[in-house]
Amino acid sequence: MKHRIGYIGYAGMGGGYHYEVAKDRADVCDDLAPLAVYDVRQCQRDLAVERGLIAYDNLEDLLANDEIDTVVVATPNQFHCELTCKALRAGKHVICEKPAAMSPAELQTMIDTANETGKLLFIHQNRRFDSDFMLVKHAIETGRLGKVYNIESKFCGGLMSGWRSFKDHGGGIFYDWGVHLIDQMVYLFNEPVKSVYADLRCEKSGEVDDRSTVEITFASGAKARVTVCGSFLAPYNRFEVYGEKGVMWVDDIYAESGTLRASTKSEWKSNMTTAYNENGPYEREERHLEEDLSRVTLPDDMPTLPQDWAKYLYKNIFDTIDGNAEMIVTHEQAMTVLRIIDAAFKSSETGKIIEF
Repeated sequence: MKHRIGYIGYAGMGGGYHYEVAKDRADVCDDLAPLAVYDVRQCQRDLAVERGLIAYDNLEDLLANDEIDTVVVATPNQFHCELTCKALRAGKHVICEKPAAMSPAELQTMIDTANETGKLLFIHQNRRFDSDFMLVKHAIETGRLGKVYNIESKFCGGLMSGWRSFKDHGGGIFYDWGVHLIDQMVYLFNEPVKSVYADLRCEKSGEVDDRSTVEITFASGAKARVTVCGSFLAPYNRFEVYGEKGVMWVDDIYAESGTLRASTKSEWKSNMTTAYNENGPYEREERHLEEDLSRVTLPDDMPTLPQDWAKYLYKNIFDTIDGNAEMIVTHEQAMTVLRIIDAAFKSSETGKIIEF
């Protein structure tokens, strides 16, 4: 089916990744192409014209173009809700960059508008398809770790700059990177959230958070601890995963291999040993789990997982529009992510655990 893309915001992601996919990835959709751009900056409109696209200095003109069926919203975060709703009401499907909105209430407005107009709203949570995360997900799903009770997810990404350095624009590393790591945990655990505790700090940036730690407790009792920071001083493992059978870790973002140290065989043993009470020593049964531990490099049971956001997410978007698939990134998941973010800000301000 024919799909022509309009871009609201044509800088980093809009004029970079989203444009390149529509221009070059015929494997995503048989008839997909970029068509037009609206951007408030003349330099970005000039770039669009150089690339053979139509450039508008008025949003209404872009939305009135009947050839455009899908719009990418890739603007500063505080504009996502307003621009998405305008595009939906103009009869366009929308691919909105993350974070979906500045609050759960804004996202609900966007979802309601999509439902009212009969158009589809997609949230571009592309990092579910990073190779490092897919490796962890595969190891868990294949039972290599047994029941998982704790995950440490960490990323150091550098200080925020440009509009991302301003709080009223939705700047800060938590909105920029934390939203990705939280989405990964929501997707991975796929269960209700019980509580959130967070510490969001501004250490080296002027007014936005640049070191953030959030602990999410899920209904099963499993915990995910997410850390994002703007400093490169401390090297972190990207993932540390703790389960009943062992531990897994992945060194770096985009890594295509990890390390697993887990039991291949375990058996409960018992023997008599000496214990003590007020009367002195006595014999008591001691029980312990005897394990055969192995250390392997993953994946040892599958091909490597090359990172390709378009292959997994963009293809799903247009397959869904064409009626051949269902959304991978659901509205419910996007809402859970924003509720966690909202709770994290409240927790950091009050120093309290926020119950769901």
